[in-house]
Amino acid sequence: MPVRNFGAKNEGVLVGRILKIIGLTLLGLLGAASLGLWLGQDWLIGRFVVALNQHLAVPVRASRLDVSVLDQFPRLSITLHDVVMQGSLPADTTRLLRARRLYCAFDATDLLRGHYRIRRLTLADGQLHLRRDATGQPNYLVLRPDTTAADEQPFALELRGIRLERVRATYTDAARQQFFALQTPDLRATVRLNGPQVEVTTTGPARIETVRLGSDDYFRAKDVKLNVLLDVDRAGQRVSIQPSTIGVGPATYSVSGTIDYAQAPRLNLQAAARQADVQAVLALLPPRLTRRLAGYRSRGQVYFEGTVRGEWSEQHYPAVDVRFGCRQAAFFHPEYRQQVDGVSLTGRFSNGTGQSAATAVLTLEQVRGQLAGRPFGGSLRLENLVQPTLQLELQAELDVARALKFFPVAAVRSGAGAARLHLLLNGPLTVLRQRPTARQARGELALRGVTLQLRDFRQPFSGLTGQLELRGADVAVSRLQGRLGNSDFRGRGTVRNATGWALGPGQPLRIEATVASQLLDFNQLLYAYQPAGSKRGGGPAAPAGGLHVPARLVLDVGLQARQVRYRRLRGRQLRGTLRLQNQVFSSPGLRLAAAGGQLSVRGTVDARQPQLLKARTVASCQQVRLDSLFYVFEDFGQHFLTSRHLRGTLTASAESDTYFDGQLRPLTDRLEAQVKATVRQGELLNFEPLQKLSLVADRATLRHLRFAELHNDFYIQSRTVYIPEMEIRSNVRAAALLRVTGTHTFDQQLDYHLRIPLLPGLLPRAAARADGPTLRLGIRGTESNFTVRYETGLPTRPGPGRSPASGPGPAAPAEAVAPATPRARHSWELKKPARKPAEPQPGDFFEF
Repeated sequence: MPVRNFGAKNEGVLVGRILKIIGLTLLGLLGAASLGLWLGQDWLIGRFVVALNQHLAVPVRASRLDVSVLDQFPRLSITLHDVVMQGSLPADTTRLLRARRLYCAFDATDLLRGHYRIRRLTLADGQLHLRRDATGQPNYLVLRPDTTAADEQPFALELRGIRLERVRATYTDAARQQFFALQTPDLRATVRLNGPQVEVTTTGPARIETVRLGSDDYFRAKDVKLNVLLDVDRAGQRVSIQPSTIGVGPATYSVSGTIDYAQAPRLNLQAAARQADVQAVLALLPPRLTRRLAGYRSRGQVYFEGTVRGEWSEQHYPAVDVRFGCRQAAFFHPEYRQQVDGVSLTGRFSNGTGQSAATAVLTLEQVRGQLAGRPFGGSLRLENLVQPTLQLELQAELDVARALKFFPVAAVRSGAGAARLHLLLNGPLTVLRQRPTARQARGELALRGVTLQLRDFRQPFSGLTGQLELRGADVAVSRLQGRLGNSDFRGRGTVRNATGWALGPGQPLRIEATVASQLLDFNQLLYAYQPAGSKRGGGPAAPAGGLHVPARLVLDVGLQARQVRYRRLRGRQLRGTLRLQNQVFSSPGLRLAAAGGQLSVRGTVDARQPQLLKARTVASCQQVRLDSLFYVFEDFGQHFLTSRHLRGTLTASAESDTYFDGQLRPLTDRLEAQVKATVRQGELLNFEPLQKLSLVADRATLRHLRFAELHNDFYIQSRTVYIPEMEIRSNVRAAALLRVTGTHTFDQQLDYHLRIPLLPGLLPRAAARADGPTLRLGIRGTESNFTVRYETGLPTRPGPGRSPASGPGPAAPAEAVAPATPRARHSWELKKPARKPAEPQPGDFFEF
C-alpha cells in the first residue's frame, strides 16, 4: 500500500500561511503609511516649503504639490507640478528653469526619526537655461551660501542623486561668445556634499546640439555617452576633473585636468581618443575647415590627443595643442561607394604662440594612400585662420571616374580616363585666389583619354589628351586635343588667371590660343554652354535656350577648321581670329570656302542678352554659286525666288545690323542692311512670273533666261527689300534690255515694275538707253497669287544711293485695266502681238 508524505504537505500549508500573514502585514503597514501621509501631507508640504525657502536664494512657483510613495519608490517624494524658477540675475527676463514635474525624494527612515533630508532630485520634461551676462555675472546662483546642515537640524538638503529626464539644457556666455546646448533623455548625477567640497558623478546618454565658440560650431548633433567625475572645491573655487570618459560614436575620449575659477578661468586639461574614426576627429576641428568632409567615414586606426592650458577670458584664450593621425586606414563615403585605402598621415593643430586664430597652424605630413590602386601623397600646412597662408604639395595618379565619385566636384557631373597631377602652392590664400607668382603656384597635369561631362555643357568633352603646366596665375597648354560633342579640336595656348578664376568667384578668365579642327559643328557649339538652373551670383533663373556666354570669359583664338557645319551650310577651310570680351564676340576677319566660292565676315555679335543678340557685320562673298547660296540660307525665308530658279555666280558685300532671338532666329522687323551685288553668267530657270511675258518671247525661251552680268545695290529695312532700278541684258531678242525696280516684303508682298524698250534691235545703243518706246509692266500680289499688268505713268523709284530710311520705296503705279477675275490665281491683262517674235539663236548674249 503506498506511503503518503503528510509532513511535506503540512510544511507547504504552513509556508503559505506565513507568506499571507507577511503580505497582509506589509499591505496594512503600507495602507497605514498612506493614510498617515494623506492625513499629514499638508503638514509635510508646509514643512517642505518653509525649509526649501531657507536654502534657495530665488523664488520657485508651482501649480500644486503632492506627496507620493510610488513616484520615487522606495523613497517618499514631494512632487512639484509646472515648476518655474527665476534666475539669480535681477533684471533677467529669461527663466532659469521650466519643468512639468520636479520630484524631491527623502528616505522613510529619516521621516521616522523626525529628519526630513532631501536625498534625490528628479527633473522631468523641462528646459534649463544657464547663462552669464556681458559682465560675467551668472544666473544660476540659486542656493544660499551655506546649504549644509548639522545632523540635529530637522530639515536639510543632502543630495545623493540628480536625474534629468527629457530635459534640454543650454549655457550661454555673452562675454566670451560661447553657447552650449544638449538634450538628456535620462542623465543621472550623484552629488555628495562635504562642507565646501562637492563631488559630482554624471553618467548616461546625451545629445549635444552644438558647442559654439565664437562663430564656429563644434560637436554639432552628436550623440555622446558621459561618465564624468568632478570634484568641486567651493572654497578654493577649483574644479578637478578626475579621469573621465566621453563616448562619441565608436570613439571614446578620456578627459582629465583642472579648472580654476577664482578670477578668470584657468584651464589645464588633457584629452585623448581611442578607437576613433574620422567623424570623431573632424568634430574637434573648426567646421569651416571640414564642412566638405563631414559625410566621410573611416576604418582602421585613427588616434587623437591634445591639451588645453591657460586663461580663458575676454582678453585671453588658452593654448590648444592637438595631435592626430592614422595608420593604414581606409576612408569612404556611404553614398559614393568609393574608398581610399592604405592611408597614413600625421597631423597637428595648434592655436600658436598668440593663442588665437591669427596664430593657429594646421599641418598634415607624410600623407600617403591609394585610390583605385593608384597612389597619391603630399603634405599640407595652413597658417593664420583669419588671413590663411597655404603650403600644399600634392602628387597623384588618378582614375578620373573613381576620383570624382570619391570627392565630387559640383561643376562636373561625371568623368572617365586617367590623369597625373603634381601641384605646389605656397602663399597667402588671398594672393593664390587672385594673382600668385610662378614661385607661389606651379604644377603639371597630364591627361590621357579623359572624358568630362560638365554641369553647364550639353555635350561632353571626350578624348582629352595633353599636357598643362601651372605657372603662377596662368596655365600654359603645350598641347591639348579632344572633342566637344561632334566637334574636334587640337591646339596650344595660355589660360590667364586660371587660379583666380578657379578659387575666387567673379574672377575673369582669359584664353589665348590657336586651335585647329577637322570639323566644327555649330549646330551643337552655339548651344553647348547652358547654365544649369540660374545665373551665377544668385540672380534670377535663366530662360531656356539662347546663346549663353560666361560673363568673365575673355577669348583671343586663332581658328583653323577643315570643315564647318551649321544647318544646311557645309563649309571648308575656315580661317581667322575670334575674340570675346564682356560677352561680345568680335573678329577682324573670318574666311570660309562654301557654296562654290569664298565667304568672309568681320564685325561683332553682342550676346549680353541671351534672348536678344545683335550682330553688326560687314560680309562679302566672291564667286559664290547662286543656287548653292539660296539653298544654304534656306531661300532667305521666302518661296518666290528659290534655289531651283537660279544659276550663276555672285560677288557681293553687305553691311548689316541683325538681331536674333534665343534660338538664333533673325528678328526681321529689326533688320537693316545694304547689299552691293554683282551676278555673272546668271540664269533664271522656270521663274513663273516670266512665263506671263509671252508677249515678248515664247514660253520655252522664258523658262531659261540668261544674262551675262548684273550690278545693283539692295536695301533692307522694316521687313522690306528695296530694289533700285537696274538694267538686265538677256538672251531674249525682243526683250534684250530689261529695267527692273520694286519692293519685296518679308510677308511676301510683291511690287515689281518692268520697263522693256520696244524694238531695241532697230535703235542705236545710245538711243536704246534713253527713254523711247517702252512697255511698262507691273507685278503685284503675293508669291502664290500675283498679277502682271500694263502700267502708265512713271513710278517713283529708290535710286542706287538712297537709303531705305529716306523714303517708303516705289509708289503704286496707275493701273490701265481692271483686275483679273477672282477665279484666276495669276492673270495676264495684255493681248499677245499679232506676230510671233523672233526665236533666239543658240549662244545669243547681250551685255552692257
